[in-house]
Amino acid sequence: MIVRGFGEVLTDVMTVNPALADIPSASSILDASNFTFQAVTFGKDAEGFTRHSHSISSTHYVNGDSASGASSYNSGYLTIINLGSNAANGASSYVTSATYLQYSATYNSVPNDPSVEDLRLERGSTSSTNLYTYQYASSLPDLGHYPNAGINSDLSSIWNVVGGFVPSAGAEDYAFRFYDKNSSFIYSGYVSSFFNNNQLMDENGYLTVSPSSVSDYGGTPEYSNGAVLLSGTSYQVSDGSLKLDARLLRGDAVTLAAFGGVKHIGVYCLDLKDMLASGLTPPYSWDALNNNRKYKLVAKATLLDDILYHRDYLTFPGLSLGLNANNVVISLSFDFK
Repeated sequence: MIVRGFGEVLTDVMTVNPALADIPSASSILDASNFTFQAVTFGKDAEGFTRHSHSISSTHYVNGDSASGASSYNSGYLTIINLGSNAANGASSYVTSATYLQYSATYNSVPNDPSVEDLRLERGSTSSTNLYTYQYASSLPDLGHYPNAGINSDLSSIWNVVGGFVPSAGAEDYAFRFYDKNSSFIYSGYVSSFFNNNQLMDENGYLTVSPSSVSDYGGTPEYSNGAVLLSGTSYQVSDGSLKLDARLLRGDAVTLAAFGGVKHIGVYCLDLKDMLASGLTPPYSWDALNNNRKYKLVAKATLLDDILYHRDYLTFPGLSLGLNANNVVISLSFDFK
């Protein structure tokens, strides 16, 4: 769905003063890159931000640990409980629908229906309120989508409960532990973030769109610089059509699945007027660790259920989705004809 922010960007494009081209200090405002797609985010239902792996707590806990908050922040591990199976039947896939069913009396797992007036993906609060005892609780974001706590200096130590994405890996990846519905340990593994290892996402969860030229649809897109704009025979920019692809690779797919999956995808342009009003002038460089760009939601896609649904295959655990070269590509099509 195209939202009102897209119309605002089009209005800016058509009304910006071309005479700025003659002013050296302002001419870069006319650069076309200021008005193109610049970022992608991932979201879900608002109440999901206090469920799933966000809330290993007194009502949903492991090995009898009923400590307050999110099980004392899980000792640094990403903790995953499959409420849909026990060890005897296999429990290595995280089934989000089993969590919906278990807490159906108190958990509304339906995402907000999309509206053309939306300024964010999920209109309800998306802060992790179960972490109110954390010393930096005031730093917990309420963005309408997944934050990237892994690169926030105040939140990186509890990324495994705040949710979103794994911190940038050093000598070792980050560990997760998997339990069945009876809180019996099944297995453990390690995850790393393609986004954070390559500094493609800022702390507010904005995945940058690759600044390179549009890639050929049907070829092999290069995702090392972020999400990718694609064109081809059926998707020609000159004909008003294109695709936008975002790839979830390895740990990024695992962590999003564990925290409740993806039900919203957002697309953003720069909020040029806001940045100019704040004294920020183009060109706007990308810096994941110190990003001063401000974004405007221009389009969104919403689904009722998790697009990261997965299952075991023979002896291969479902969560191996994120342990090797497998990946999930989310593709959005735009037709402006």
